[in-house]
This record gives sequence, structure tokens and C-alpha cells, in this order.
Amino acid sequence: MGAIFVVPLSAQVRRAAKRVPPRAIERLENMKPEEREKALSRLPPPRRAQVERRLNQYERLTPEQREQAKQRLEQFQSLPMERRAAVRRELQILRLMNTEDRKQRLSDPKFQERYSAQELQLLKDSLGGL
Repeated sequence: MGAIFVVPLSAQVRRAAKRVPPRAIERLENMKPEEREKALSRLPPPRRAQVERRLNQYERLTPEQREQAKQRLEQFQSLPMERRAAVRRELQILRLMNTEDRKQRLSDPKFQERYSAQELQLLKDSLGGL
């Protein structure tokens, strides 16, 4: 492997790591309205707002987009734990970048040496196919 980029995690990146798990969103989406309300009412207000935002995003996806998201999640979960952590951290960093910087980072050969072909594709797909 090539050089390792050390990037300090900002508070924004650390907060991004606390996102709602995709399977929880799917479970909530499949609940009856009264069950969903009961489940959401147990959450602290900031967490509830976060969950509701993710739920709204999920509900706006087309069935095809939902299926693609499920496939990405399955691919991600098939990675060994340490690789999942590396891919998750990188995805968080990439999401904070503007499009041009993100493309430049993804095309850097030294960056590409750090990830398998599957991991690189997963990163790109998770960023909208860059």
C-alpha cells in the first residue's frame, strides 16, 4: 500500500458518524403511523429530528434507489470490520469536500492504492457515482 493520508477529524465529521443506521430507517418506514409515532416519541428531541430527516430522505427515494442503497449497505457490511471503518471514515471526509476536490482525491493514484476495487466503487457509488 502507498502513503497513508492523515486527516484530523473535525467535529462535523464526528457528528456525521452518529447518523441513523439505514436498517432502522427501513424498519420505521415499514411501521404503521401510530407505531412509528410511539417509537419516535421515545427519542430525545434532537435525535428524533435527525431520525425524521433521514426517514423523509428515504421516503423520497424511488424503489430503484432504495434497492441500490440496500445493495451498497450489503456490500459495505461484507467488508471486514477494519475496512468498514476505513471506508466509513473516508466517505465522511469525501462528503465534506466540494465536488472538484472530491474528484481529484478519488483519482489520485496514491489514494487509490489504499482501497480495493470494491471499496473504491463503493465510495464512488455512495457519492452518487462520481
